[in-house]
Amino acid sequence: MVGSQQFTSTIVTTVECSSFEAGINLINSYISKQVNLSHSKIIVFSEELAKEGISKYISTFINNVEIRPDCNIIVSRCKAEDFLNNSSPSLEMLSARYYEQVLTSSEYTGLTSNSTLTNFYSSYKDYSSYPIAILGGINSDETHNVDLKKSYVDLNGSYKADETPIENKTNIEFTGIAVFNEDKLVGELTGIDSICHLLCTNKFNSSIISIPSPFNQNQILDISISQSKKTKKNIELINSPYITLDVYLQGIVVSSENKLNLTNENDIKTIEKYVSSYMENKILDYLYATSKKYHTDIDSFGKSIAYKFLTVEDYSKLNWPHMYVDSFFHVNVNTQIINGSLLVQN
Repeated sequence: MVGSQQFTSTIVTTVECSSFEAGINLINSYISKQVNLSHSKIIVFSEELAKEGISKYISTFINNVEIRPDCNIIVSRCKAEDFLNNSSPSLEMLSARYYEQVLTSSEYTGLTSNSTLTNFYSSYKDYSSYPIAILGGINSDETHNVDLKKSYVDLNGSYKADETPIENKTNIEFTGIAVFNEDKLVGELTGIDSICHLLCTNKFNSSIISIPSPFNQNQILDISISQSKKTKKNIELINSPYITLDVYLQGIVVSSENKLNLTNENDIKTIEKYVSSYMENKILDYLYATSKKYHTDIDSFGKSIAYKFLTVEDYSKLNWPHMYVDSFFHVNVNTQIINGSLLVQN
């Protein structure tokens, strides 16, 4: 955990102990000040520990009066100690403020989804949903040596934490989502998957996606997208759940390697159709990954059909977690391109 310490004097202390509270007590006997967790911004679990199950730790944290319910849960793709030791905020003097600010980036990038202690605990206890966590990692030289041409199109969203080709003194990064089945980590999703998750749960604010230009597949079109209306969900229970999503996007073309005339209505319609098709495929890939690969309803579709049952007992007989594995999906994306920013052909 990291509290409101000055970055210049931040100290990471480790202790082997039988429980979290016992560890805090041991540390209190070692340092000159009493540990206070009221300003903690993040709780970091290593990938290895998360795979074993973290329910006992989450229960301890939720019962601790010092730890705030909006404290974020992070799963690190390395040891938690290494993750904290490699944290070197360059734009903030207070480490707690750094974590608070960097995690709000999901509001304008969509490349991860915030998961607070309260949300994680509620999803873990909820019969019809599963918890997620922020995926964290260490930015290293190995990630800078990738062949950018191999992933020319999907550069923005195809990465997970510790994979992005960013060179910076800030060595940690947050990209993607850690997926849980009950209290155990079962998989990891990329940045574009995170955007899809936010769209499915109506928590999406804005992001920039890079897509192949519909006019030249060897070139890229950058689109700034946001939700124009909330995503509509419809679930039919036949032999298996059939889930239909209607997603509404609006976008602005922010850059392109190809000169475009966005005053041309036909060109705009071509872009709208292509963006819709692109996002439909990405959302479908994401949904089938959650159902067929990870067997986890992290979008809480089960809650959308709970109203059809008179009692909780009737709903529990449905066995939604088991049914979700056999779900089929249909996604409609409606995109409107706003030419407030024009790249006009000379």
